[in-house]
Amino acid sequence: MTPWQKENLEYLKTQGDQPVWNSSKEADETETVLEEKEKETVAESASENPETEEKQKKTYESFADRLPKIKEVRNKRLYRRLTLIVSVFLIAIVIVLYFVSPLSKLGNISVTGSEAVDSQKIIVQSKLEKGKSLWEQFGDRKIYEEKIERQLPRVKKATISLNGINSFNIKIEEYKVVALESANNVFHPILENGKILPEEMKAPVSGMPVFQNFKDQAIIKNLMNSYNKLPEDLKQNISEIRYAPSNANKELINLHMKDANEVIVNISQLEEKMAYYSKVASQMEKPGIIDMEVGIFSYPFNNEATEESVEESSQAVE
Repeated sequence: MTPWQKENLEYLKTQGDQPVWNSSKEADETETVLEEKEKETVAESASENPETEEKQKKTYESFADRLPKIKEVRNKRLYRRLTLIVSVFLIAIVIVLYFVSPLSKLGNISVTGSEAVDSQKIIVQSKLEKGKSLWEQFGDRKIYEEKIERQLPRVKKATISLNGINSFNIKIEEYKVVALESANNVFHPILENGKILPEEMKAPVSGMPVFQNFKDQAIIKNLMNSYNKLPEDLKQNISEIRYAPSNANKELINLHMKDANEVIVNISQLEEKMAYYSKVASQMEKPGIIDMEVGIFSYPFNNEATEESVEESSQAVE
């Protein structure tokens, strides 16, 4: 017993009272009983909830297992962010180096598709400048293409494209020369769009019709719109086209054919009326005039024979 318990026991004896606490042996027994009860309670609770205990164990085990994985995920995220930042800086550095290097400047210009127009002349007229910003000029390529088409009448279409690291290619599509204009024994090429070139030729080109007596560029353009629609065999049969207006009709032209016939027709009706030419010419006994101004008539050059009338319909062609 402890000193204070002894003192308390003597005091209670003098008072005639019993102590409310047990002796040390009884206390130890009491504590032992309590501990056993507590253990039994824990054992009972454990036996009653085995799943709970197992879950707690699994929770502790799974959390311990996940610790290395969490670290691994964090490291991967860190590496990704670091890689992204480094990549952005590297790209920025490469871009800056590119734009200060000669590779970002126009170094060479080539021309393809040009036959009648000199390649160097096309480059000069484009106004493209070597040694200047490649991308700035490429962004304005439509402007340079229009300059080429405007300055060079033979060029139908110009297309500028990238060719290699710092080079341009100018692809050219040219107008065809389809006829010749004759003036003072000098011949000038006529393009398919009706444009007359200032170039001079001393002799006509075989296979191309010669235009005579045309003064107005607008009339030639109208004629070319109709002439280009003719079948190729008819084009090849025309040797000369002469403008021959009358007081009443400003559209009249005379076609001199290679088979010795002469055709009188309106410019606006050239495609429509010439569709009957082969049928009419095959019915003529000898070369003469085929008048298509009003209806379709054929007669010899001496005009002595009776005029033949040909109906202008699909039946006349059959």
